[in-house]
Amino acid sequence: MKRTSLLLAGGLGTRLNGREKALMLHQGSTLLERALAVLDDVSDEVIVSLRDDEQIQDFSDYLDDRIVVTDRVRNAGPLAGMLAGFERASGDYVFAVACDMPFLNEQLIDMMFNMVGEHDALVPISEYGMEEPLHAIYRRDVMLEAIEASLGEGQRSIRAPVASLENVLYLDAETIMAVDKDLKSFVNINTPSDVQRIINWQSDDG
Repeated sequence: MKRTSLLLAGGLGTRLNGREKALMLHQGSTLLERALAVLDDVSDEVIVSLRDDEQIQDFSDYLDDRIVVTDRVRNAGPLAGMLAGFERASGDYVFAVACDMPFLNEQLIDMMFNMVGEHDALVPISEYGMEEPLHAIYRRDVMLEAIEASLGEGQRSIRAPVASLENVLYLDAETIMAVDKDLKSFVNINTPSDVQRIINWQSDDG
């Protein structure tokens, strides 16, 4: 099975006062660099989804010769990036992940690719019982059709196409904790307080 990973980095950062999440620094590297380092190791193909050509220019120092796609549907959030990325992907299965997760776990992603089998998707469940659709693996053709249908109906939530899939494997928190005992994979950054919380967390860990 050819593995494609799609890194969604086109968000507007509205809760971070317009700052580019992907270019925020954590332990000396941008979130973009940290994510790409992990995805390169577990994928045959990595695609970076950005908003537009201006953002490509802003990110040019980090993209090298990578596959980059831009939104052709405006104001559609992560679904716009997923639409462009899934159209470009050559793998049968795509790991779609947001760029604001600083603790991506190579073992977990590898395990997910190995477990997805013939399912339409594999979606992790956090310790709080929440689905994690932006850290999930999808069958490319089925999910692409579901995204197109959702956007056509004016739905912008990532949960809309996921809910329409018929054969979804949900990965429970207990299984995830075998390789990510603190479930750090799903920690994300949305606000300035999240940044400080992660800094404090790292300090507490030593």
